[in-house]
Amino acid sequence: MTLLNHVSKHVEYLARKGRTLLTNDLRFHQMRLEKVSGRPGNIRQPVTLSEKICHRLVFDRNPLFTLLADKLNVRHYVHANTALVNTVPLLGVYRQVKEINFATLPDQFVLKCNHDSGSTQICTDKRTFDATNALRRLHFASKRNMYYTTREWQYKNIVPMILCEQYIAPPRLAATRALPEMLRLHCFHGILRVIEADFTDSHGREFINVYDRDWQPLPCQMEYPNTPHPVPAPALLGKAIIASQQLAHSLDYCRVDLMLHDEGIYFSEITLSPRRGKLTITPMEWDTQLGNLWQWRAETAHPHESAQLGYAIKPASSA
Repeated sequence: MTLLNHVSKHVEYLARKGRTLLTNDLRFHQMRLEKVSGRPGNIRQPVTLSEKICHRLVFDRNPLFTLLADKLNVRHYVHANTALVNTVPLLGVYRQVKEINFATLPDQFVLKCNHDSGSTQICTDKRTFDATNALRRLHFASKRNMYYTTREWQYKNIVPMILCEQYIAPPRLAATRALPEMLRLHCFHGILRVIEADFTDSHGREFINVYDRDWQPLPCQMEYPNTPHPVPAPALLGKAIIASQQLAHSLDYCRVDLMLHDEGIYFSEITLSPRRGKLTITPMEWDTQLGNLWQWRAETAHPHESAQLGYAIKPASSA
């Protein structure tokens, strides 16, 4: 990121922050949803998974969501709720970029902010790592409140910190017996129902296969094409499913992202609003089918939701 790009992005951020005075969250997500799907969405009375995620972003202010979105504090939640996954070892926690001492870091590491998405800086070789550019990006990210850019409320009240984690090399499709580099486990009311499995081949091409909990392929795609050939279920699948349900037990919907490696399972994140509620699913009717898995009942309304809308999200059942 050059200085000019830095200034440009800062001006863009200030403009988006100012836009909150003119466009409320409901209108913001309504417009974005229509732009992505090509059809008007109904956030007040949602049916599709995208609409229900947007409804949560607009109307649900559960303080637990802030903890889960915080990449630092969520570690405590993970350790308290499951013993089946590891968190990536922390090498350092910093309030400002000037506190980072690269001389004390190993040859490979990952730097990221705890309060956003997209600030990650990966170093696989300190000799070629552009530390100046990484620090500039992290400084910009640390001063930005992601809520004003994406209107994802769960990020609004997180205290910004910078994390340094151990680098965990992702597996590759051709070199690791087709081990997925990430499992994204969609849990509805504490039960795993849909799995996205991410793969990257030796040429850098990305694939996503979509499965049910029994590793049977579902006839839909999410963002990327399916792998050219069938992929066997990973040995750690059962353990990953149990862990995801333990982490999702108190939520009506979330996506639990887990990294699989030969030595075990690493926690990545709990995502409350995949794609910010603007999912790219083909065929489109699968957005509705997935939405049907998220049950809504008026008698179990959140207090603020029942007052505004007359219905609410059903609480998750226990795993």
